[in-house]
Amino acid sequence: MCMKTVCDFCKTEYNLDRVPNTPVKCAVCGHVWTPRVPFRQKVMIKFIAAICAFIAACIFSFVVIVNFSGAKHNQPLITKIDEKNIHIVTDENGNDRIFVSGDITNTTDDIYGLPNIIIVSYDAMGNVLSRQTFMPPATLLESKTTVTFNHMLSVDPKNVKRLSVELKGIK
Repeated sequence: MCMKTVCDFCKTEYNLDRVPNTPVKCAVCGHVWTPRVPFRQKVMIKFIAAICAFIAACIFSFVVIVNFSGAKHNQPLITKIDEKNIHIVTDENGNDRIFVSGDITNTTDDIYGLPNIIIVSYDAMGNVLSRQTFMPPATLLESKTTVTFNHMLSVDPKNVKRLSVELKGIK
């Protein structure tokens, strides 16, 4: 173990191979003093930091395990399109379009942020004709409340046999 000490009188620095058992004499000024064993502050700080990091890792692991254990969580947001809320309308250019209206319900006890809405249109064979994404009517939805969305689809309604609604990023 290497120890650094300084003469109390002339401030000359020395590196000692070990902590001396007896007083030492300065080679420059002749002053005699007893070197103090240094407090291992850096070691103590590293030890405390390691303990804190370990505790934080344990808490993080616990939260991940509890939140993502095999149990399937209920969806926080429920989307719904009722068939009576789907209409064929004619736009300003004389083209037929599908007008869709639906609901998003927050089933949680907390305020929940709304992601973009995706309306998927399918043909008679179940093939996807289009996926149209649009912004929700609100950015946040209060606990246990519902918001209604409306959207005009740009797909030709002649081939559309079924519609579904998704929320971007939520499976």
